[in-house]
Amino acid sequence: MDDTRLRRDKWSPQEARARGTMGIWRWARWVALVLAVSWAVNWVVNLARGEGGRDLWWPLVSTVIWAGMTAYGFRTYRRIRTTTLPAITNRPSA
Repeated sequence: MDDTRLRRDKWSPQEARARGTMGIWRWARWVALVLAVSWAVNWVVNLARGEGGRDLWWPLVSTVIWAGMTAYGFRTYRRIRTTTLPAITNRPSA
C-alpha cells in the first residue's frame, strides 16, 4: 500500500467527516444538476404547449431550487477538496 496515504482507521474524526461530506457531494451534485435540467426542460415544454401561468409555477420554482443545490454542491466539494482536507491533513490539495 502507498505509504503517503493514511488508512481509513487512522483518519481523525474531522478528516472522516470531511471525506464523508465530500463523498456525498461527489454524486449528489450531479443528481441535482440532472434534476435542475429536467425541471427546466419540463417548464419550457409546458410553456411551448401554451399552458397557463398557474400551472407553470412549480417547475420554475423547482428549477431554481435544484440549480441552487447544484451550485452549492459543486462549490462545497471543491472547497473541501482544495481547502479543508489539506488544512486537516497537512498534505497538498488533490
